[in-house]
Amino acid sequence: MTITEIAAKFDSYIRNQITKLPPAVPIHIYSNARKWFLNNLFTDLPDEEIKLPSDLTRTFWGLKFQSPLFNAAGIFKDAYGYEVVRRQGAGAFLIGTVTPHLRNGNAKGAFRTPFLPMPNSKATLNWLGLPNKGFEEIAKRISIIDKKSNCPIGVSISSSPNESGDFALKNLLEGFEIFTRTKVDFIELNESCPNVPHEHSENFVDGLDITLIHRLEFLQDKFLSKRNKNLPVIVKFSNDTTPEQIPVLIKKLIELGFDGINLGNTSTQYEKYRNLITPAEQVNYDFFINNFGGGLSGNPLKENSLQLASIAAKAIKELNLQREFHVIRTGGIECKEDWLKSEIAAISLNQWFTGYFEMFSKVGHKV
Repeated sequence: MTITEIAAKFDSYIRNQITKLPPAVPIHIYSNARKWFLNNLFTDLPDEEIKLPSDLTRTFWGLKFQSPLFNAAGIFKDAYGYEVVRRQGAGAFLIGTVTPHLRNGNAKGAFRTPFLPMPNSKATLNWLGLPNKGFEEIAKRISIIDKKSNCPIGVSISSSPNESGDFALKNLLEGFEIFTRTKVDFIELNESCPNVPHEHSENFVDGLDITLIHRLEFLQDKFLSKRNKNLPVIVKFSNDTTPEQIPVLIKKLIELGFDGINLGNTSTQYEKYRNLITPAEQVNYDFFINNFGGGLSGNPLKENSLQLASIAAKAIKELNLQREFHVIRTGGIECKEDWLKSEIAAISLNQWFTGYFEMFSKVGHKV
């Protein structure tokens, strides 16, 4: 067993006891342990490369994915770890979310980038705040990745939370242009992070925020219409997106030339999901959201992510498109059964976050 497999297995035996301690204690422990684990995972190569059945291979946008499952943004923020996940059998390697400039992430009192597992609920809460090294540094790191044809590289990007208006759009566009010149195969525009402020308006058109429409139209005009290479752009929305918004979003994204939609990240609908948190873990749950807010991920979002992504897939089918536009599902993906439900619903790809770590604690690199 490798060092991260040993650490994850050991943690699986003790985490129930740790999370019974006063809430501040497990938050401190896991906020730091998570960083240690990821820093070691980046270079902790599996003893052998996992060979997946060929019928799991998918080809979308001219890109070959060795499986329909890969990591969500938020795991490999530093652009390290490509060879690890490729050997594990991941369909792709997604970096980010990356912003124009270096960000250290959220901090409050003694807590920095707070993170809390709730193992019995198979859920996590985080208030990370997009810690990352910035566009230029991440682009340099991508340049040294030894990319293979069966595991494309994606990057999740976002504008800076402390920027707005034309200045924010200009810096966001620069990120698209920077990553076009790298080994990146697709870009995911993150419109869903709950842990930082987003520019928004009180005005809506067809149920969509006009600032969102403006961002999308800006990117269509300045980037999508001028692409000179195959570089699909997917837009990621929250699990808190309403079912009624999905057909409108699909129509707008297709009209503007985007290539896919990801539904969708974490949730801040704390009361909606509270009853899916085990009673013993609700104390920690309440402490975290009352002190930090943050995003909920994991098993409680499973049914909602499937519903939203299924509605999106159905809306696309009804449009009878003459070009590729794909749906990615994120939220509560844990096992083979979750992927099969996505397949039945014609959802093209899946991303996992909490489920990845949960499965790693059980089977290590054979996730």
